[in-house]
Amino acid sequence: MTKWAILEQGTNKVLSIVSSDTRPANGVQGQDPSCRVGYIWNGWTFDAPKWTSLEFLMKFTKQERALIRAKAKQDDDIADLEMLLTAAQEVVADHPIVVEGMDALVTKGVITLARRNELLGA
Repeated sequence: MTKWAILEQGTNKVLSIVSSDTRPANGVQGQDPSCRVGYIWNGWTFDAPKWTSLEFLMKFTKQERALIRAKAKQDDDIADLEMLLTAAQEVVADHPIVVEGMDALVTKGVITLARRNELLGA
């Protein structure tokens, strides 16, 4: 069986990963360890999703952003994440600081794990 990444037509975003003996429609071989749902096929490898700072922060709801601002007043980790995300030229889904910060938001009850995964494109 071969591992295949099923791509969204027009965006090359990985929608799902399947195993099959034959190539499915919109499928590219996904043997590369970087092949993950939500990643982008660039024709050679799979890249983590990335956004401008504004694009990423706008993925949060207004209520989530308000909660982050409120918690940042009491929590240095959340304040640091807020500052870094605001200052970033680019937010890359698999960057260690982004992953650590999003995990902190889950641990501290700001967002759920499912929401974290949704925000990071997984």
